[in-house]
Amino acid sequence: MISSIIQKQGNTKMIYLLLLLACSPELKVGDHDIDPELIEEEVPPLGISVDDDCSQEAIGEKACNIVLLDQNSEVWQLYKQEDKVVVLDFSTSWCPPCQAAGYKTQSLQDEYNGEVVVATILIDGYEAGIPATSTDVEEWADTHNITSAPVLQGSREMMFDSQGINGYAIGAFPTYIYLDRDGLIYLGHSGYSEEYVKQTIEEIL
Repeated sequence: MISSIIQKQGNTKMIYLLLLLACSPELKVGDHDIDPELIEEEVPPLGISVDDDCSQEAIGEKACNIVLLDQNSEVWQLYKQEDKVVVLDFSTSWCPPCQAAGYKTQSLQDEYNGEVVVATILIDGYEAGIPATSTDVEEWADTHNITSAPVLQGSREMMFDSQGINGYAIGAFPTYIYLDRDGLIYLGHSGYSEEYVKQTIEEIL
């Protein structure tokens, strides 16, 4: 899925540079530390809610809803971010480039005056393949001075799918997926460059 999304931009030199700034672990699936009592009955199950009119397979597809707990233990839903550009940052606590990029998250969201949501989906904690816990998410927000940008408790089991159908086909961290105001997939890449991220956001706006 990422390779097909990258083809839209055609900027292969930049993509190769970004890939060099990403972490590429062996993908594993682990248990997810979630307290079911925190989830209200009317809210969809945690993870990606797949239906007939959404997909993570290619540019131009409508992304499926994502439902996860944020750093305040509140339910966050992708489909509630109406009329906003959404940047999904798939990161892990153990990944140095992810940590470095995390310090830019709040200022990046603030720069666009409510038009952009930068959502960090923390997949692993401090060990590859071990799902992020609520403590990991809270520590990430505190360490990176994130106040209003959502930091979400994810896992490989909930968010990943090698086919990109029921989840995202991601093999490196951080990976960024950009959604336009209609929730359509605009672009995806692995690795972080502040200039490139801002350039992509401004293209969508």
